[in-house]
Amino acid sequence: MARPRSKMPAYRYHVSGQAVVTLAAKDFYLGEYDSPESRARYFSLLAEYNSNGQQAPGQPQRQAETPITVRCVTGEFREHIKTKYANNKTATNRFQNLCTLLEDEYGDLPAKKFGPRKLSALRDLFVASGNCRPYVNSQTRNIIRIMKYGVSREVVPPEVIVALDSLEPLRHGQTTAPEGKKRKPVSVDDVIATVKFLSPTLRAMVILQTATGMRPSELFRMRPCDVDRSGDVWLYRVPVHKTAHHGIEKVIPLLGEAREAVSPFLLRDAETPCFSPAESAQWFREQRSANRTTPRSCGNVAGGKRKANPKRQPGAQYSKDSYRRAIERAAEKAGVSHWFPYQLRHLAGTVVRELAGIESAQILLGHTSPRTTEIYAKVPLAKAIEAARVAPRLTDRTA
Repeated sequence: MARPRSKMPAYRYHVSGQAVVTLAAKDFYLGEYDSPESRARYFSLLAEYNSNGQQAPGQPQRQAETPITVRCVTGEFREHIKTKYANNKTATNRFQNLCTLLEDEYGDLPAKKFGPRKLSALRDLFVASGNCRPYVNSQTRNIIRIMKYGVSREVVPPEVIVALDSLEPLRHGQTTAPEGKKRKPVSVDDVIATVKFLSPTLRAMVILQTATGMRPSELFRMRPCDVDRSGDVWLYRVPVHKTAHHGIEKVIPLLGEAREAVSPFLLRDAETPCFSPAESAQWFREQRSANRTTPRSCGNVAGGKRKANPKRQPGAQYSKDSYRRAIERAAEKAGVSHWFPYQLRHLAGTVVRELAGIESAQILLGHTSPRTTEIYAKVPLAKAIEAARVAPRLTDRTA
């Protein structure tokens, strides 16, 4: 059996002084070895090579003569985000999609000719697709970030970014793009009605998120080894979070209801995520079996119709989509308005702000300034504990 081709053939030095890469038995000369231009052409070729099923692009001898195109910039940027957003799948997908859009629309355009008019045309595509104004502005800024990375790699002239920055963002009332809907906190009554139709695992997750205001991603990653139980107040030290790149350590106090909810899920391997989709799926199967109306001596044997090796297996931990779908189904069964997990964070922030002030809400939700974190290292934790004491509770109202 033939050895499969590498997805990343080597960037090599040639005796001519040029850089060369071999794709599908064809040599592509990229220009002066170790120059920014040759590196950009290399990543551009790799992207095209892999997207075409590892088939070599045409005209290998002319690669060194071609100008640096938008495709060269996006090709190198794709490699950059593999490291930069290694722990952020959402950001990775967002920028990968934007790179694909740039390549489809202007891939062969010289990068130095990508100006405000081209950027405005892409923005018009976002508006025509029905996206809201803040999202359109955000995507436009992200495109500028991609081209700005090209400047840092010395393959895009700096004046290109100056020109792109001259395109003013869409203003409220000055565009046909709709305004984004502000996310509101979910009703506590709707949450209480919903949790009655959730598994014990999901119910604990909702209670914990409501009591602490943590992000869903922080909830999914919780492991027993991340929870410090040595003191009177348990502390969840979040290993990966949104502001970690600023050097901020995020610590979430677990008090009262939050502590009670998470306690049963800490009795497992220290490195294993606390909340398992497989355990939740097993609980639902057991409930269906216990509530069957057909006598067990009749009909199908319990589990008899289950596939031995289904293509879709429960993951090692919840994702934003699986968590959201579980809540959607439970809310539908409860007959309440559709709501999202992130609205639990807004609920916690709203209640804490009303009862303990805006500073406590800011600290509980992790909206701290990296410049003051080191100076007031002890103050935020004390404030977070104070905020956790007044966070909304569900248990008292579900009894």
